[in-house]
Amino acid sequence: MNGSRCFQFLGTGAGDANFGAPNSAQIPPKDLRRYASNYLAPNLLIDFNEHTQGALDQYGIDPNSIEHLFISHGHHDHFHPLEIIRFAASLPHPLKVYGNSMVIDSLEFCRENVFDEKSGRFVAPQGAYHLQTTRLVPGSRIAFGEVQVTAVLANHSINKRYNIMEEQALNLLIAVGEKNIFYGLDSSYMIPQTLAQLSGIHLDLAIVDATFGPRQIDPATSGHHNWAMLDETLAELRTAGCIDAETIIVADHLSSGHVGPHDAVAEQQARKGITVAYDGLTLPLESRSS
Repeated sequence: MNGSRCFQFLGTGAGDANFGAPNSAQIPPKDLRRYASNYLAPNLLIDFNEHTQGALDQYGIDPNSIEHLFISHGHHDHFHPLEIIRFAASLPHPLKVYGNSMVIDSLEFCRENVFDEKSGRFVAPQGAYHLQTTRLVPGSRIAFGEVQVTAVLANHSINKRYNIMEEQALNLLIAVGEKNIFYGLDSSYMIPQTLAQLSGIHLDLAIVDATFGPRQIDPATSGHHNWAMLDETLAELRTAGCIDAETIIVADHLSSGHVGPHDAVAEQQARKGITVAYDGLTLPLESRSS
């Protein structure tokens, strides 16, 4: 896929991803979920965890083609600093990493420190630090080639009872030529200013959180969607002029414990115009004129 424009789902699981589980050999391929990670050909990754390198290998993506890495937030199923540093050390060029304060502070900490299990102390790392880091806040814009990425605030990592933001978790609006992609994983109901930022922008691809599927959850305590909440968020995006019949809507970040077998769930959601993600799903990004 290197060289052509496409969006590929390398990992579609949540924090309970079942990839590598003891019974994984018996799990159908579309039900085997890695931690969340995504590839925008030819040179961009979104999120990087302990499963990402293996996914690149499995799907034939040349690691040396990766130049840019956007991290949505600092949870382990999206962000593994030591894996990122090891990956970057193998590249012929510095890896450009973009993320919030928690992400960048963690990577900078790893430049000087690594935990030694034997001594119980932090010690100096031995490997190379081959990263260039950029701190993002909501509203930050990063442009390279025909790609422009805008960070927007996600409804995640917020203690809603006390209005304490534990970190600025980010969603991404990605413009690729004429195409607009919304990466909206790890977010509950959309924050008003984020919806306002997206208002009027037609999304060709909307990737939206559906972590808990049919499970009942309390929006006051969860930073995710279930199916019913996803439907409400999509309705808001339709009213805001962001999605229509031409938009490809993908439900992603699927709990292995709460979202059932892919084929049955995919059939149910397809009736509402929603594609259910699976590891390896690839969507071409053709120009509107083609």
